[in-house]
Amino acid sequence: MIYNQQRKCTELKERLIGIIDIGSNSVRLVIYQIDNTSNYTELKNEKVSARLINYIQEDGKLKEEGVQILLSTLDQFNQILSSYPEIEVMGFATAVIRQASNKEAILNAMKLHIDCPFRLLSEYEEAYYGYVSVINAIDIDNGFTIDIGGGSTEITLFKDQKLIEYVSFPFGAVSLDRRFPGEQELTVAHLEKIHSFLIEAFKQHPWLTNQNVPIIGIGGTARNVGRVHQATKKIQQPVMSYADVHRVLMDIASVPFDDRGKIKGLSKKRKDIIIPGIMIILTLMEEIQAPCFIPIDQSIREGVLCDLFLKEQQ
Repeated sequence: MIYNQQRKCTELKERLIGIIDIGSNSVRLVIYQIDNTSNYTELKNEKVSARLINYIQEDGKLKEEGVQILLSTLDQFNQILSSYPEIEVMGFATAVIRQASNKEAILNAMKLHIDCPFRLLSEYEEAYYGYVSVINAIDIDNGFTIDIGGGSTEITLFKDQKLIEYVSFPFGAVSLDRRFPGEQELTVAHLEKIHSFLIEAFKQHPWLTNQNVPIIGIGGTARNVGRVHQATKKIQQPVMSYADVHRVLMDIASVPFDDRGKIKGLSKKRKDIIIPGIMIILTLMEEIQAPCFIPIDQSIREGVLCDLFLKEQQ
């Protein structure tokens, strides 16, 4: 498997593009510089761990406190963007806003705080952009993509680099942690509860069975799993077996919760939600009999970026 050293989209003039990504776990502003040889470089990556999903009420409404955290974050991003007068800015929101019963009011409030086009991605679009991101980053013909967010998990199957199937599950690392709260010390019984829940969800989709192709992971959970493995094995690009991913799970689970922030490669802000995220990866590997899991640094933002340029050329 060959990884692209330079990420190319299509022929274009030099430009700056800012993408605001409103997720269930974090809100990001990423600024890309696009040169006239079609390569893009990440200039700035500003992240706020807003955990908006924790402000969703039982009736599905995003609490006012969560809305204010989001609007305050957009105000911060506005200050950063003011330093880039020629920048083109776009934004999108995923599961946490998509699932909120007051999403229209939230989107209207956002317009008063930042002046850029915002899209509320559908389940299909969120999965599709993950797929586009992967096939533009890695030279592989057949495989699965997985993007584990805070409140949803998108999985696609592609063959000959063509999107064949997709699904968006209404659970992610944060919502699974809330559904199955763990104790300070993890138990086998706790992990089995998560595993049984995931097996039941995956079995609703027959194409998630015995495919025997790699899984390529994007997003924060995948990155952290790869980085913990890299720090342990002192390797560059991880291609992980089921045993490798399971070892990362056991290594993290064996460390007391308060000390997990000291684990090399693991973000301190993910120490409470990494276990459910890894369980999603392991259970999917088990179901489809994946020979390996390949975490890469891409996200759906790069998929949005490349898709935009492809449409412009067409």
